[in-house]
Amino acid sequence: MLMNFFNYSRKEFEYICNEAMLNEEYTKLLEMEIKDYSRIKMAEELNVSIDTLDKMIAKLKKKIKKIL
Repeated sequence: MLMNFFNYSRKEFEYICNEAMLNEEYTKLLEMEIKDYSRIKMAEELNVSIDTLDKMIAKLKKKIKKIL
């Protein structure tokens, strides 16, 4: 993971959610990343495995890179 990759303001968060057309699950994931939740806590909140969470994070990063 890149350090501080998910260091966004509220305005940037809203822009990313709108431009990347994130669904509710990915919006929640981005918000948890910004708030620096642990991977275990994020997986529990989203009700997914750690492996699935890692794939979701990679997909989220790819979406963000496309719009920035």
